[in-house]
Amino acid sequence: MLDTALTFGDGLDGIRWTLAALSFIASLAYLAIVNTPASPLRTACKTLSVATLAPLPLLGLGNANAPALALICLAAALALGSLGDYFLALKGEAKNFQRGLIAFLVGHFFYLAVMAPRMGAPDAAQYAGMVALAILALGTLAALWPKLGGLRLPVSAYMGVISLMALAALALPAPLAGLGALLFVFSDAVIAIDKFRAPVPFRGPIIWVTYYAGQVLIAASLLALLR
Repeated sequence: MLDTALTFGDGLDGIRWTLAALSFIASLAYLAIVNTPASPLRTACKTLSVATLAPLPLLGLGNANAPALALICLAAALALGSLGDYFLALKGEAKNFQRGLIAFLVGHFFYLAVMAPRMGAPDAAQYAGMVALAILALGTLAALWPKLGGLRLPVSAYMGVISLMALAALALPAPLAGLGALLFVFSDAVIAIDKFRAPVPFRGPIIWVTYYAGQVLIAASLLALLR
């Protein structure tokens, strides 16, 4: 899949693979320091892990018959994801969590703009993924509900939007996009449970590995579909 997503033969493949490698290196660096206090290095590693993926769709704009609007929306979704990572990495201020939530929320709408026109009839495995998504999303919201207080509306809205994004991903002719979306939802569920309900053991590595893997699988699948 990576070869399909990153190799176009248009003279820009070296840049694509370099950006992908930088993303992977930054993600490993962040994983190594995920449980350390907030610092400029920690923030940079987290932010760059997805930020270095954001230019990849734009590199395809020069290709003949490139779906320009979809590629721009994909780049925007990844850029907003990296912005959300930046705010969440800062810690220390309640508003940073809200800012990160808003960045991810808007990013999911851009993902939906790319995915919705490309949805097809789900197969049995994709339907199973949709059932798993419903159990995960509704179960998480039910567990959080008594603890959310005044945040019930924004958290419910966010859960609804990311679930729509995941449903769209599960209906794409790209199974790994659906898997990536499920990992993304799972990562956010762990964040929410840890923040509002009870501490989650090994939260840092669990959240980061599932989130980063989810973003990579979604991005690579969509890059392959849009070429």
